[in-house]
Amino acid sequence: MKKTAFFATLLLVGLLNTAGTVRPPFADDTRTFAVPTLTQTPKGEVLLSWTEKDAQDVVHFYFATSKDKGQTFAEKREIFAAPGLATSRLMRPKVLFKKDGSMVAVFGLRDDAAPTPQPATANEHAGHGAGHEGHATAKPAAPAPAPGGGRPRSQQIVFSTSRDGGQTWTAPKPVHATKPGVMRGFFDATVLANGEVAVAYLADIEGKAHARDLRLVTSKGGVFGPEKILEPFVCDCCPMSLLVDDRGALHVYYRENKENLRDLDHLVSTDHGATFSAPTRLYADNWQLNGCPHSGPTSVRYGNSALVAWYSGTTVNQPGIRVVTGEGKRLFVVDEPTAKNSWLAGSPKAAVLVWEQTGEKGETPATALALRSFAPNGNASETRWVESSENATNPTALVVDDQVLVAYEVKRPDKKNGMRISTVKL
Repeated sequence: MKKTAFFATLLLVGLLNTAGTVRPPFADDTRTFAVPTLTQTPKGEVLLSWTEKDAQDVVHFYFATSKDKGQTFAEKREIFAAPGLATSRLMRPKVLFKKDGSMVAVFGLRDDAAPTPQPATANEHAGHGAGHEGHATAKPAAPAPAPGGGRPRSQQIVFSTSRDGGQTWTAPKPVHATKPGVMRGFFDATVLANGEVAVAYLADIEGKAHARDLRLVTSKGGVFGPEKILEPFVCDCCPMSLLVDDRGALHVYYRENKENLRDLDHLVSTDHGATFSAPTRLYADNWQLNGCPHSGPTSVRYGNSALVAWYSGTTVNQPGIRVVTGEGKRLFVVDEPTAKNSWLAGSPKAAVLVWEQTGEKGETPATALALRSFAPNGNASETRWVESSENATNPTALVVDDQVLVAYEVKRPDKKNGMRISTVKL
């Protein structure tokens, strides 16, 4: 699509295909909003989580629930707050629901803002102690700058639990054994078929600059065990995606780095993360790049299979955001050069791909959100646009009955992003 026609098409097609509902929940012009994420509770309610940075650079991690399919939300609740809480789209905080009724929040936290490190085997049992420690939202003082200026690059991945519906949370603790000065991040987390939690992430390889491996930890009885190195060398700044399929198998999709070949690899575990298959390439993009794309995969269940989407800048095959089944069959490619930041959401009725795309409005580049839906038989809809999503970035989505909720950041002139939710009819 030519940029000159971009917003004309956005207006026309958007008005014809969306419900036209745009809401800025919990608006606060004094704060910077980031990483809105939608999920569904075991009761079928919509849960929205996000972060807000205040004037003192303290980052607050919140969530709120909706009983009316995302039209209105209850009062927001704080999970944790600290100056070093990660807000990057490359390591999006997650809120998970375990089968025992407890909630688990997983997020990144800089070493200088994190609690006193403890070995993984000494971690508190997930789902215990929430009612005894109270509301664990202590706000550490802003950290001192690292030697030579700037902020330290080391980071932990931590978890916090709640057994009372999110009213109180345990103090965050690392999911892994800690070591000062090591960067762990670019993670994903999920609840396994056995009810425990798995967290996959990248970690610095000691003694090697700009080199990271792929690791996984799983809980047992609420305690996270030792780290497993799944791949000794991978693309160093791309997050991975975890998926538990309808048979209970755990899938790990991640960007490989074999002599600068940046294709997507796939691992499978049928014993809840204890052992894994040998890695296989999901789809042969043959993308050679001497650098990190800073863009990882997104995945969702799709009938008895899965859909996986990611960006490839390959010159051998069609570049862009591609959508591929779990068996490696390519369904669709968004070949617009500015398309990025994709997200997959799904239900038994349809899967939906949402992405961000840049066009020209007058002489000023601006972004908007587009989407495509995929029926169970593999047929894809035409590209549609989310109404009034100008200046949107970093979208996430949730399919609820016959509509799609899309939550996203909104770029503001003061550089403090806001947050909105739009509703799109399937």
